[in-house]
Amino acid sequence: MKGVWLVFKKEILEFTKDRKTMFFTLAVPIILYPLLFGMIGKMGQREDQQARSSQTRIALIDPSNVIESLIQARTNDFTLVPAPEDDEKARQAIKDDQLEMLVTLGASAAQDMAEQKTVAVDVLYNRVEKTGRVAMKRLEDALRELNNATVQDRLQKLGASSQLAAPTSIQSRQVGGEELLLAKLLGTMLPYMLMLMLFVGSMQLGIYVTAGERERGTLITLLATGLPRHEIIWGKLLYVFFMGIVNSVINIGAMTFSMGTLFGGREVSDGYAAVAAEEAAQLSGIAAVVDPTVITLTLLLMIPLGLLFSNLIVFLGVQAKNTQEAGTSMMPVVLLVLFLGVFSMAPGIEKMGILPYIPIVNVSLVIRKLFAQQASVMEYLTAFCMTVGLAVLLTYISTKFLNRESAIFKST
Repeated sequence: MKGVWLVFKKEILEFTKDRKTMFFTLAVPIILYPLLFGMIGKMGQREDQQARSSQTRIALIDPSNVIESLIQARTNDFTLVPAPEDDEKARQAIKDDQLEMLVTLGASAAQDMAEQKTVAVDVLYNRVEKTGRVAMKRLEDALRELNNATVQDRLQKLGASSQLAAPTSIQSRQVGGEELLLAKLLGTMLPYMLMLMLFVGSMQLGIYVTAGERERGTLITLLATGLPRHEIIWGKLLYVFFMGIVNSVINIGAMTFSMGTLFGGREVSDGYAAVAAEEAAQLSGIAAVVDPTVITLTLLLMIPLGLLFSNLIVFLGVQAKNTQEAGTSMMPVVLLVLFLGVFSMAPGIEKMGILPYIPIVNVSLVIRKLFAQQASVMEYLTAFCMTVGLAVLLTYISTKFLNRESAIFKST
């Protein structure tokens, strides 16, 4: 097997000589993701700050003055502006960012309130914009305050207990806690990223050492060394596999660190965003949340999966007459990997009984269940053994095929 390591070493040396390729393969992800997520984080924080610090411009139609005094009292949250002439102009004013909200109450609202009827409050706002969501949350808080005060006043007049309006009180206890919620979220996203990084990260390098070597005319020189054909193929396969693993680990590590930095540094004071910010901030503690055993088992699954992808890349690359043909022939595989990755993120797939026996998909399913602490030993072994078996079978087929003279000597 000395020839395998010689070919592997040759490819590594060629890779290290090309500093531009090294930079884009290894350094760019480490630089790009922090810059990208940092920019997104800064823009998000600035938008949050602007939405929190500015008053909500509210047009109020309240003929019987049921909530007008309440809105006027909350000077830090609201500023009253003249109401548009009709609903269509109000919609346009909200779209043009001249108004955040139009609130309308009926003419009989005060009478309905006195008769202890439910008062309908019609609200027109833009849920897409952050200012619109802030406006809605502020209005909900104001109306909740009014509702509580009104209910307590009614109970007091009736001489009833203040607890009459709350016959039950939920005291919740969580089984998994927020750590399990974070781990399950990570387990949903990770299979997609792993499959995409494993394949795409090694595809270009695989094309370079197969079809690219034929184009450069160095394949004949390599064959002239007298090394067995299968050892040459295995050496290239080992190189593509190794670089795919390295590339995916660097990309996922940089992305995880950047996401943790992005969400961990966010400051949120608005109630409507507090829950989301609290969950997002926990991404900064992924390393402390995830069980090392889960990480180890996931990495073990990456080995046969990466070997399977590497076989496909080498097989298609050696078959191609040139790099352009190799890239074209691999596009359907890229689309398939993308499809399987997105499919693995779909909710509820872990309940489909057939998926543990479908290649590649079962790897995604097991990783997802590992992080959710729901995986079984049988499912893991099935996915692992099936992927190993497919990788070994494809290695055998690739070696037999590539030993043919017609597979190596192709006219360009």
